[in-house]
Amino acid sequence: MNISSSQPLLTQPDVLIVGGGIAGLGAALGAAEEGAKVTLLEKNGFLGGKATAAYVGTVCGLYYRSESPRPRFVMGGPIKAFAEQLQAQSRTRPISYRNGLHFLPYDRFAFLFICDKWALQHADSIGLHAYVHGLSVDERQITAVNALVYHQPVVFMPHTVVDTSGEAVIARLSGMSMLKSDEYQASALVFSLLGLAAVDQNTISLALIRLVQKGIASENLPPDCRRLSVVPGSVKNGKALFKLGVPLSVNDKLNQMTYIELYARQLVRQAIAYLQMQSEIFRDAQLEILAPEVGIRTGPRHEGRYLLTESDVMACRKNSDTITRGAWPIEKWAPGDNPVMTYFALDDYYDIPADTLQSAQLDNLFFAGRNISADEEAVASARVIGASLATGYAAGRLAAAQALGKPRGQTIAAIQRALEITYTAPS
Repeated sequence: MNISSSQPLLTQPDVLIVGGGIAGLGAALGAAEEGAKVTLLEKNGFLGGKATAAYVGTVCGLYYRSESPRPRFVMGGPIKAFAEQLQAQSRTRPISYRNGLHFLPYDRFAFLFICDKWALQHADSIGLHAYVHGLSVDERQITAVNALVYHQPVVFMPHTVVDTSGEAVIARLSGMSMLKSDEYQASALVFSLLGLAAVDQNTISLALIRLVQKGIASENLPPDCRRLSVVPGSVKNGKALFKLGVPLSVNDKLNQMTYIELYARQLVRQAIAYLQMQSEIFRDAQLEILAPEVGIRTGPRHEGRYLLTESDVMACRKNSDTITRGAWPIEKWAPGDNPVMTYFALDDYYDIPADTLQSAQLDNLFFAGRNISADEEAVASARVIGASLATGYAAGRLAAAQALGKPRGQTIAAIQRALEITYTAPS
């Protein structure tokens, strides 16, 4: 795509992708590899989804959980290629963590620029500042999608739609039933400080724990700051990323997110002021980056042709129609509490079948990322960045194949070859 001048939007694409996060970028790549014409819409003025807007800080789900200090990719192809590009441009390396976990720290701007590059390479047209607000449905088919693209109304008439919004926007607008809970996982706000004393991560982490405990006990720090921590692998050259768990309920109550965002920023401001006053490590610290959004881990999801369950995850269940492997444990965060990690076997994985990515109610709707068809426990594993990139890639290929009239079984086999995840029947 030539970006030196304004480009027209392709309004009748084979595949319309709603959401330019990591799943949406994967979908654009997958659809392009099938030979489809692709339009990608993103509500922000930048790509990357929560990885850039909420600055998650680490990519999980790339590697097997293993006692070996050397991380081993659970999938190959574009998943491995993206990770290697991100590692090189972030100048980081995978972290071997407790309980056999491995993950990749990243630089936010490196992530953002790679997303730009992938979108320009694989999408025929891109609409940033694009808000989808309506759609038309005829029987079991989406026939039109209405959006405001930088305040201008546009009607798209795609053959297929891939919802990678993270919020199941298409399901909400269609009025169809969704997978919901009374309360979702706790949110967090990430920020970075520069000007820290020249100490290592362990020293900063221990000092932070003591300072937070002391501040809450002396009433100099709000108790709601107790879930403040250092992002692993982020301490470098007097800078570090910090994550503040927000102890407010995440639910479907109207405008709840407004108060979560405002309260989280208030807590960050109070925490920084306290740390500057109480410790030589933080005395000269300055706020460098405050994530534009609070990080939301889970929410309402689509009802697919198959529901991925906690049992599938914990049993490391294999499936002949697999399109992705999940290797991250079930990670659940409740407001104000420590995360609860539930592990399945070391050096193993579970399969995510193709039917978790296709709607049970609309025949030309696909989805990926954290709004796939999964129960609350299963999505707590499958929502991570590595798996979201892979489900996005698969959803894009499946949607493109359907739009172009290609056999579904052959497409699933092609996805397995591309990701190097050929199904092996259990013995």
